[in-house]
Amino acid sequence: MILNEEVSSEISYFPAQGGNITTDAPLDFDMRESRGVGDLHSEKIKTIIGDARCSKSLGLETSGFQLINRPSSVENFLDNKEVMNVYYEECKELAREITGASFVYTYDHLIREPGRQISGGGTDGKSNITGGDAGGGYIGLAHMDYTTNTTWSDYLAIHGESPPEHSARIISLNFWRGLSPVVDDFPLAVCDARTVSATDLFEINVFGYGASNYSWHNIGIETYNVKFSKNQRWFYYPKMKPEEVLVLKAYDSLGVIGNTCPHAAFSNPRANPDSPSRRSIELRVLCFITD
Repeated sequence: MILNEEVSSEISYFPAQGGNITTDAPLDFDMRESRGVGDLHSEKIKTIIGDARCSKSLGLETSGFQLINRPSSVENFLDNKEVMNVYYEECKELAREITGASFVYTYDHLIREPGRQISGGGTDGKSNITGGDAGGGYIGLAHMDYTTNTTWSDYLAIHGESPPEHSARIISLNFWRGLSPVVDDFPLAVCDARTVSATDLFEINVFGYGASNYSWHNIGIETYNVKFSKNQRWFYYPKMKPEEVLVLKAYDSLGVIGNTCPHAAFSNPRANPDSPSRRSIELRVLCFITD
């Protein structure tokens, strides 16, 4: 018998009066100017977050996210070279399986811990630690990784690549995996993509995110901040184990809105106070489907 672990917890949203993508120009937000995420003036709203393990209507091509049981052979995720040599290839292989992509690329990974993050790979192949002023720690602000305006040429050019010609579809997948024995407190909440509308979103171009070696640090990331709506349906996967990976669709050339999912970390009121602090790794794979 599976127990339903639906919870009610606060998620930070973009203020309701802050405009939307249909009426306002994107906002540039430069974290290189020593401004923290808190300067976006979010508002915390109590949100019902359903137990995704109890729902049968969720999937990567429907809700925009899917949990997959796929153990990793990485022995030490804090070993930057091992992650780049082993985990990058594991995620690219899984991306090919999921999408049927002919070309897949990944260059960065982020490991999150309380109050800090480790930016690995990137432009120099090294591992660098940053704090909350550069997006470290758990991100409790509802957001989407990319927007309908995201282009990939600058991102690929940094690594000496260019977009393949004649791609029928482009998808970016975010592979989110807990590294703690169990993810209990501050798990990741994900919103059913089908319940998000354009008026819920405000576009923000973020510069200076992560360490200086993070691929998007200087070229900027087009993101959507998310406003609260009663139509949105939020979920999480209780007590994720290291052998499970949550795959989020972060970009889809067929349409970002309605196909990709907002997400945010949240304080879990059901968490066991003796559970270990959450450590997690996220890695994005850019997929070009040519068939």
